[in-house]
Amino acid sequence: MVQPGGSNPKALERRIRTHIRSRVHRFAATAPKELIGMCRRELEKIGAKVVEISEAGVEFEGRLDLCYQANLWLRTAGRVLCRLPAFRAGAREELFAKAAKIPWDLWLPRGVPLAVEAYVIRSRIRHTEPAAQAVKDAVRRRLEEAGLEPHFAEDRPREDFPSGPAEAGAEGFVQRILIRIENNRCVISLDTTGPHLHQRGYRLRHTGAPLRETLAAAILQRAGWDGRRPLVDGMCGSGTLAIEAAWMGRGAAPGRKRCFLFEKWPSFQEKTWLHLLRKAEEAVDRSVELRIVGIDRDAAALRIAADNARRAEAAADIRWVRAPFESFRPGDHGLSGGLVVLNPPYGVRLSGGDMEMYRRILRHLGKHFAGWQAAVIAPVREFLSDGGVRPDRIWKVRHGGLPVHVGFYRLSSR
Repeated sequence: MVQPGGSNPKALERRIRTHIRSRVHRFAATAPKELIGMCRRELEKIGAKVVEISEAGVEFEGRLDLCYQANLWLRTAGRVLCRLPAFRAGAREELFAKAAKIPWDLWLPRGVPLAVEAYVIRSRIRHTEPAAQAVKDAVRRRLEEAGLEPHFAEDRPREDFPSGPAEAGAEGFVQRILIRIENNRCVISLDTTGPHLHQRGYRLRHTGAPLRETLAAAILQRAGWDGRRPLVDGMCGSGTLAIEAAWMGRGAAPGRKRCFLFEKWPSFQEKTWLHLLRKAEEAVDRSVELRIVGIDRDAAALRIAADNARRAEAAADIRWVRAPFESFRPGDHGLSGGLVVLNPPYGVRLSGGDMEMYRRILRHLGKHFAGWQAAVIAPVREFLSDGGVRPDRIWKVRHGGLPVHVGFYRLSSR
């Protein structure tokens, strides 16, 4: 049997340098359609060349280090995929033959379970199962020829993959190989991220039905949060909005506290990654004086939020107040002219929502937050306009597969 990856380590390194590291690749930052514009701006900010908006999200090009940066810096994306060169596949045999030519031993991580998923539309190959099996067989043949033993994860639904280090595989990772065949054209993509990008690494506990960090960051961006004015998270729960605000206010990279799947790849450039992490730490603006208050009536929720903030190194930026939001008056705390964000309990936490609760919230905003801006999340659009104040705009977005509505307000003085 040959030595894994080639005849010797130097030969493997040369092949990786030639076929992977030295080339410009195409990537996709996946995002819900409502977040694509923000995701695009984030990519352009790190110098990515955006080439297309697709069904998956934002397509961009660059070398592998750009993929590292995207995972490190994107606040609103779900994950980053690496696109392999497309090819025609009009039959299962053709798909197998062409997939078997891909140098899988240079791409796939050692010791990490592989999961192959297929999506087929308007093609001679009509079903996902034979398409997935053809690529799986091609991967197995190529790896075995290289002296490697492939391990495939059990087939699971598309979104039912491990979400954290304790759940499966080597350090919790599963290498997803995604196949899309449309009009007989095949694109194979490799997940570079691992657990979804909303899993920043600081929230180990939550208070039930938590807001995803990616959506929290998107709401703050839509509200124009920049760290220069006060922010009140009026029903903070596990502290997600307050912590995301602290990170955004200081310019902290959202991926700097977690691990990524690309770190397991044979092509991983550790020195490059450590350099990017150092640059990210240097970019944190520690001179900013943030005025962030997290409020909740539940003492247990505040303890969880404070623990999460400590893990996020944001404890010094957030003041926690135990109180019902309806009793909080910003002037009593020396705060004025800021942003108040509210994620009231709804859905799982409060079946069907509570219109009267929203009326109380909106009346309190109108009475005590004059001169502020507000962003309020609701399961039903009508809840956002029934308390004496009306939103300037309402943003409909999906969260956890369900639509939610975010009302943005400018609260004028009476």
